[in-house]
Amino acid sequence: MEVLTIFFGILSVVFFGLFIFFYFIHKRNLRILNSISHIVSNSKDDVPVIRLIDALKEMKEDLESRYSEATKSKENMRIILENVNDGIVIVNGEGKIMLSNSSVCKFMGIENCSLEGKKIVEVFENYDILNFVDKNLKNFTTDSSEFALVYPQKRYLKCDAIPVILKENEKALIIVIKDVTNERELDNFRREFISNVSHELKTPLTSIHGYAETLMDDDFKDVEMVRKFLGIIENESARMSRLINDLLDLQKLEEGKAEFKFEELDLSRVVNYVSRIVKPMTESLNVDLRISCEDHIKVYGDFDRLVQAVLNLTDNAIKYTSQKENGTKLVEVICEKIDDKSCQIRVRDTGIGIPADALSRLFERFYRVDKARSRKVGGTGLGLSIVKMIVEAHKGKVEVSSEVGKGSEFRIILPLSENVNDSDSIPA
Repeated sequence: MEVLTIFFGILSVVFFGLFIFFYFIHKRNLRILNSISHIVSNSKDDVPVIRLIDALKEMKEDLESRYSEATKSKENMRIILENVNDGIVIVNGEGKIMLSNSSVCKFMGIENCSLEGKKIVEVFENYDILNFVDKNLKNFTTDSSEFALVYPQKRYLKCDAIPVILKENEKALIIVIKDVTNERELDNFRREFISNVSHELKTPLTSIHGYAETLMDDDFKDVEMVRKFLGIIENESARMSRLINDLLDLQKLEEGKAEFKFEELDLSRVVNYVSRIVKPMTESLNVDLRISCEDHIKVYGDFDRLVQAVLNLTDNAIKYTSQKENGTKLVEVICEKIDDKSCQIRVRDTGIGIPADALSRLFERFYRVDKARSRKVGGTGLGLSIVKMIVEAHKGKVEVSSEVGKGSEFRIILPLSENVNDSDSIPA
């Protein structure tokens, strides 16, 4: 019986330690502990020991279940936090990071993303953001501000500070970091777009107004001068008309409102149609045009839109090749299969070429390699943007290569009709 008493004493010490460690245990477990204590104090035989062991097993299973649930809940919260696109940092009153997610590291260019326990000044290098956090930690205020980062890449970040009071009156600051780069770039694009449109419209309007005013004050005795001025007015009016039509076309393409009538068609039909349109221009500008197209290359597309894209590229090639002072003036339009899945239309010229640093921006709206040269040939700066959107609507892509003084080559790459589903071809 003495041995049994010692055994029960050791058990009592062990369970007292467990009680202290799991202080947050449910009342149900407290009831079990009370039951155990009662059994120990009143036991005189082996039956209470069995009852004690059963009670211990029940308590152990309950504790394991609760620990598993807590661990699972913590892991789920971590997974949710990691899948939030916005960066989240929780900082305590001393400026130490209590919790963070990987988006923060991506935005701030932090390689080692184990931030918990570190002071925010140790991991954030942007002075403005650190100053923002420090100010709101001291004042414990809700605040919002926007910052521009240059490294590791140019970003615009919007930071929101949210003060919270945790249990036992512990203060913490939640910092939510949102990447607003796309929104700011869109704002800049809109401002630039409006500026470009205003400028493009202002130039021909100024010319029309000036020459019309001159004609109004003239006695019309100099017929040649009158014809010249009227010709300029007509050209500038046509230029304005092209610009407006291109703007409307571009808007419809961007909004998905442009009409596409898809059908299976032969590329040779598109290329031959374009060649008939540009033939008079090639003759007047002394540019040699050569057409080469393999038979039976079938694509699923809109005939008029593909003609528009190929015509734009061919028209540009002819005009800029005609600007070349010496050498061969040749434009080639070639359609051919690449493999069993795709084909391409190549528009190749021997013109003045495009500088390498301009190739990446060539399909931007209103971008011109040489503004004076573009105006001379009547460009609006929107043609290549429209070409790109038409080709993308056909699930294709457009590429360009060029060398200054030797010429350029544009390639429209399209899937063959047998590799395209009807529903996949129609723009949303």
